[in-house]
Amino acid sequence: MKKHIFYFILSLITVQIGFASGISEYAIIKGKLSIPESKAKEVTLYNAEEGKPAVAATAKINSLGEFGFMLPITTSGFYYVDYGQQKGRGQLIRLYLEPKLDIELTIVKDSYTLAGKNIGQNVLVQKANEIYNEFAPFAKLGGDQTYLDFYPWLDKGVAKANEFSKSIKTKDAAFNKLLKLAVATDVEELTYTFFRLPRTVHPEKDVRPEIIKTWETDKKFTDPDLLKLSNGVSLMSNYFFYVSVNSSTAPKRLDLAEAITHITDPALKDVFLRDAVAGSRMKIEEYEKVAPAIKPFMISDASKAFLLDYEKVLHKNVGQKGLEFTYKDINDKPVSFSDFKGKFVYIDLWATWCGPCKAEIPHMKKIEEDYHGKNIVFISLSLDKPKDAQKWKDFVTKEQLKGIQLMADKDFGSDVAKNYDVNAIPRFLLFDTKGNIINADALRPSNPELRVQLDKLLKG
Repeated sequence: MKKHIFYFILSLITVQIGFASGISEYAIIKGKLSIPESKAKEVTLYNAEEGKPAVAATAKINSLGEFGFMLPITTSGFYYVDYGQQKGRGQLIRLYLEPKLDIELTIVKDSYTLAGKNIGQNVLVQKANEIYNEFAPFAKLGGDQTYLDFYPWLDKGVAKANEFSKSIKTKDAAFNKLLKLAVATDVEELTYTFFRLPRTVHPEKDVRPEIIKTWETDKKFTDPDLLKLSNGVSLMSNYFFYVSVNSSTAPKRLDLAEAITHITDPALKDVFLRDAVAGSRMKIEEYEKVAPAIKPFMISDASKAFLLDYEKVLHKNVGQKGLEFTYKDINDKPVSFSDFKGKFVYIDLWATWCGPCKAEIPHMKKIEEDYHGKNIVFISLSLDKPKDAQKWKDFVTKEQLKGIQLMADKDFGSDVAKNYDVNAIPRFLLFDTKGNIINADALRPSNPELRVQLDKLLKG
């Protein structure tokens, strides 16, 4: 009885909206989640906006596991059904929605069945989803698949995907093109994701599947339809990460200005750069260096608004007065921030347990040595726990650390950590001769650009 009521309400709404509007036509999805162990209470339907998933609608799941959607479809395209499985690379339920479709879905743990009055092209899309599902386990965070499993399988997986793409020959040319692009994107995006995730066994850097080499081309991204796929931006991001890490030279940070030379379409450049800058964690100096080369390509209203907010946040602390603090050195002598007024101050927030912090120590020693006697002071401020004070003192002595060596009073709960929103280390702070902030997330000693900046400041 409840089932009939559920569908009656959905049908009634369909009729009402149909009479109310002749502008848009609708697609209907009636679904049932038949996974006894599932605790899902709602289903989210995503579409693709600028190459990323965007919520199109949500629906509650009733006591029988039923849910439904009715969407106005002005432009046919891919939609993605998520009951919580997508986060863990569970099965892909991608649908190609067009006006007048009436689809019934029955979802079990690792598959789904299609029925309904008009399911459109979705039998073919389901086959594409199955190919995705075969690749997905290799791109799953926390999975136990290594290159020993993936490399021997990859050629077969790619061959199967290619054969399927050749079989896509419906009367709808636009659909054919988009589905072929979706299959190729799935294969490459999941493959590149494999190389971004931690593994228990790693191949030598030069040992890479031959098929991947064929994917690397000078003009890699040319088709704006990539933005009609929810993993379009992810493919670009993962591709450039793979190329930068696996280049013939030493691994290097992604060069955004160089990357966009391999993207020909203006919309793709715009969206890629916006996503890349947002996730880059660039320092002010790094951003200011690359900005002239990339901002001319960030031309959309969305990118202009993004840059306005991004630059505002990036510079929010610049020029503000630095926090006055007093902490003890290894001889328990109190030392204050204001003691160094009249000098530039470079502070290293670190801890004895922090591997990346200790990796910066040789660079810190060298820069302190090279700038000795100049109008700048270097402070290493430990965020070790108070109980580890002796351990910190012993480490400073053993490693013969130079500069001003201090220890905060409450590790990450200390005023200096809270004031500068420090939740990860190493972190570096740079102040001018008046004690005002130049950068609350300054360049590391290992970055050659730091010396360029310091030289400029000291000459100024």
